Amino acid sequence: MARAASALRRYLLLLAQEHLEFRLPEITSLLSLYDGQFSGEQEIRVNSPFWILNIPSEEMARGLMKRTVCAKSIFELWGHGRSAGELYASLKSYPTDKMLPYLQSDSTYKVHIHTFNKTLTQAQKIKKIDALEFLPFKGKVSLKNPEHIFWILEDYGMDPNNVPEEPFHLYFGRWIADGQRELIESYSVKKRHFIGNTSMDACLSFIMANHGRVKPNDVVYDPFVGTGGLLISSAHFGAYVCGTDIDYNTIHGLGKASRKNQKWRGPDENIRANLRQYGLEKYYLDALVSDSSRPIWRKGMLFDAIITDPPYGIREATRRTGSQKETVKSAERSTENHIFVSSNYHLSDIFFDLLKFAAEYLVMGGRLVYWLPIYRPEYVFLISDTQKRSFPATRA
Repeated sequence: MARAASALRRYLLLLAQEHLEFRLPEITSLLSLYDGQFSGEQEIRVNSPFWILNIPSEEMARGLMKRTVCAKSIFELWGHGRSAGELYASLKSYPTDKMLPYLQSDSTYKVHIHTFNKTLTQAQKIKKIDALEFLPFKGKVSLKNPEHIFWILEDYGMDPNNVPEEPFHLYFGRWIADGQRELIESYSVKKRHFIGNTSMDACLSFIMANHGRVKPNDVVYDPFVGTGGLLISSAHFGAYVCGTDIDYNTIHGLGKASRKNQKWRGPDENIRANLRQYGLEKYYLDALVSDSSRPIWRKGMLFDAIITDPPYGIREATRRTGSQKETVKSAERSTENHIFVSSNYHLSDIFFDLLKFAAEYLVMGGRLVYWLPIYRPEYVFLISDTQKRSFPATRA
């Protein structure tokens, strides 16, 4: 049952200006895990770095920030406005009893100023901080190790060639937590033990896991697993992971290396070694050589999420087992454990099979997250029409 809007508290989210088109789906997916929602007062400006959220508690806000790689920080929002006067009026109307626990005489604090699309001088920053003297601060200022950090955030718009004198929006709040942007560097493909030509960027891998609402003890499957980059991000969030791939050499870590100045892969270059590198081996179930067009799994709802990056036929070939001249008769005659000659696997067939597989093997409420090469003017109509006609089980 949804919580009443009055029971929710307002928070300000400061977002990174990267992968703009994926930020809203990621935050929306994570909010659904924590009973949060976007503020009804705000029209979401998709490209803006500032979003106002309604979340039931500070604990849940911290939980959101333990997951997101699209957001930098979150703040308990005390006031906001389109001018300094509006901001001050908003702050004066904020309940004093909610402020006082963080303004006690035995506490320490500092005020930080963040501006988007404009740089302020130190004198300008000090002037803005001094203008907040009406707030009942009683503690001592500590610039190095404060107990509480308050932020003034100013939005000067998106046009670097036309920066206004005054900000379009101003916000003031108490810092709560930072997001997981450091994961982008610590899980960088450049430092990974086992990589391939199409190993997924670390940031995008975590975004996909968040889109899939991956939770501890989920079972996550990648039917085009490659070097296992998408398994790593799901395992980081506590899910048990498995995958399949038609490429025997990739699954077993054999053949030519993808690294510069390295001809062949080493003896311990494989998916398991990648998860071991990050201390995630306990979440690794297995990776099998298998053709995604011929599911090997028993019938039933097995997976909490299917997260994958299908081949497009550009850097990796699209293949499935079976020759172009394969007949039913020859298939019936084949009784040995035999890998058929591979044939072309058209992109439309890949996604048809993937949607069909998800409809049959995802648990109720499970999510399918995948990359799709598109021609923008046509893809919205094409995908929605395909789902309505062929896969009603995949509808939201």
